[in-house]
Amino acid sequence: MSPTFPPRVRPVLAALSLLSAASVQAQQSPYYVGGALGLTQVSNLYRTSEGQPRNDDRVSTATLLAGLDQRLGRQRLFGDASLRNNRYARNKTLDNNGYALNAGLDWETVGRLAGQLSLNANRNLAQFNPGGGAPSVTKKNIEQTQQARASVRYGLLSLLTLEASLTHRKREYSASEYDGYDFSQDTVALGLIYRPRAALSLGVSLRHTEGYYPNIPFGGSFLRDDFKGDDLDFTVDWRPSGASSLNARLSTSRRDRSLVSSRDFSGLTGAVSWRWQPTAKLQINTSLSRDTGDENSFQNLGNLGSVNSDFSRVTNSLQINSSYELSSKLLLDAGLAYSDRSLSNRLGLRESSGAEKTSSVNLGMRWLFSRAGLLGCQINYDQRRADLTVSLPYDADSYGCYVQLTLR
Repeated sequence: MSPTFPPRVRPVLAALSLLSAASVQAQQSPYYVGGALGLTQVSNLYRTSEGQPRNDDRVSTATLLAGLDQRLGRQRLFGDASLRNNRYARNKTLDNNGYALNAGLDWETVGRLAGQLSLNANRNLAQFNPGGGAPSVTKKNIEQTQQARASVRYGLLSLLTLEASLTHRKREYSASEYDGYDFSQDTVALGLIYRPRAALSLGVSLRHTEGYYPNIPFGGSFLRDDFKGDDLDFTVDWRPSGASSLNARLSTSRRDRSLVSSRDFSGLTGAVSWRWQPTAKLQINTSLSRDTGDENSFQNLGNLGSVNSDFSRVTNSLQINSSYELSSKLLLDAGLAYSDRSLSNRLGLRESSGAEKTSSVNLGMRWLFSRAGLLGCQINYDQRRADLTVSLPYDADSYGCYVQLTLR
């Protein structure tokens, strides 16, 4: 039986057919517009534990896409944006509209000055049962996250560059149960980058962060929880060959909170990402990280899809994603993710600590049926094991397909 899309989704079908026809005559340009339709079957929608009622559902998603990558003399203007409409077959109160934005400007002068202005934003349905002591709700809870960043680079010598940046981040939830997880922060950084070779750069920088949680529930009222953080970062960017690149960061980090001191942290954090293309058909991306929860929550900000909230004190995570080209138009994707989170929760008069371990696997296939068209399918499985005092274990799976058309 063919899937039946909601009435608001049907006009997108007509738009997609027009895009497909027009793409035959389209010339390559710095701009693109497009659309996508997806249908996903989700098991255990609310991520409930074993023995509790499981709620399955079918979700239809219509997405409009647009973007640009335009050179303007020495400057470069770039951006990707998407608007999403999600409809649930059974849990209709969860129907929602979302967006993702990743935009910015790379600029440089005739002299030694250069930099970037960027803006990232997401609006999506928040995760159900995200763990970390967060309340488990079964109603619509919209999460909005924003990040604005400005950076400046100044070439001191031929091999040495001074870099400074200012970053503002903000996160808000619509559900009152999540008032305690709204937060805002500002980070300023200053560092030096040394590039002894074209394929190698070494960096050292200082970061200072200040922010606050405005609505921590405590004794029947709300209190403001201010926090400060300091980091000393050592970074490496190495491209040993055209088939491999390595980025690494090692930091000494400290976080202090004025109210919820049980979530203070002092120690080492860092990240390593490795892109490896051993053959012309196979590409493998591996990342390993150790960081505080709020930092992890902003890793995918601005990307198409939802943001994964992380309320942990510190998280150790591993991700491996691979893509294999079965033919010039058929690609096989596989991914594995694992995280080990240290949790310390205090909201109101409750305080507890513990750990949770989450693993997920996914397998998908993409068919490039035309220059502008893409058809893909994917299956996912997620599992969490945790201390019941701070998190709820669950397992869930999903599978679905989508079609995407893009016109340049």
